[in-house]
Amino acid sequence: MLVCPVCHSPLVLNGKNLSCEKNHGFDQAKQGYFNLLLNTAKNSQAPGDNAAMVKARQEFLDSGLYKSISDAVNQLVIDHLWQTESPQLLDLACGEGYYTQQLHHALDDHQINHTLYGLDISKDAIKSAAKRDKSIKWIVANGFKAPFKPNSLNCVINMFNRVNSKTLHALCHPSGKVIVASAAKFHLEQLKRVIYETPKFEEFDMVGAMNEEFEHDVRHQLDFTITLKPENTQALLGMTPHAWRSSPETQQQLIDNPQLELRVNVNIDSFTPKVIESVENIETVVNVEPKTEDNAELKAEDLSVDTIDEAETKPVSSANQGIWKTKH
Repeated sequence: MLVCPVCHSPLVLNGKNLSCEKNHGFDQAKQGYFNLLLNTAKNSQAPGDNAAMVKARQEFLDSGLYKSISDAVNQLVIDHLWQTESPQLLDLACGEGYYTQQLHHALDDHQINHTLYGLDISKDAIKSAAKRDKSIKWIVANGFKAPFKPNSLNCVINMFNRVNSKTLHALCHPSGKVIVASAAKFHLEQLKRVIYETPKFEEFDMVGAMNEEFEHDVRHQLDFTITLKPENTQALLGMTPHAWRSSPETQQQLIDNPQLELRVNVNIDSFTPKVIESVENIETVVNVEPKTEDNAELKAEDLSVDTIDEAETKPVSSANQGIWKTKH
């Protein structure tokens, strides 16, 4: 299932070491994860979320305020996999592992024998995730160069992250599913009204971004209200880009509200890979930035992908330079 990030040969687990036939080896960290992120596949010393952002996201998600989002995604996965023998699944850009762990428990509850991988480019995020459940296979790697055998995954979930349809199509089994959760038009409406003078209520065209490689199966839209305690508000601000765009006074005003009510508006889309007669092997790497809470805030100029080596890679069409950054 896993392939060597150096030569793309299959990786074999021997004790606490993954190695390939060409003797490239990767030792398991003491926390239980494997680091398959090559220096050539990252654009900074410590890409992705830092420890403070990971801690804020973990505190917010562990409060259970977004559990209904997780439940809706898990149900779609179970509906698809309940007759699949020993399915292989991936939570792509899994962050600190909340949604991964919830999916794992749901599959166990339905007695679906499975293998679940959680992958993120942030070592801090995977270190935190690895503390949740040792039976989940945690990996530090670049999502655009995910180290998996092509078309080997029965289901890939993508929770509030940038997506690239070509990458997802290369990972997904022909009969598999990709399930994407993304911010809908009025997600965190009240928060935006406080922070921005003229808030924009837009949503990313996820179906359009996936259209070249995937058929759209169904969309479930969630629209509900949550009530935040001050500690929840502080954690939410710590994991979203909205905090970066607001003054300390505005943030404190929000935190001081003993019962802040926020609208949660989320799209959950299920996709089936199209049969494509000829697919080029495209290797790309994203400029990894901190995770964002609200992908509806992203502009067209943000949706770019850089090639690692122009001599060995080909450009990704603009239609597929979708989102791959991150998270609630």
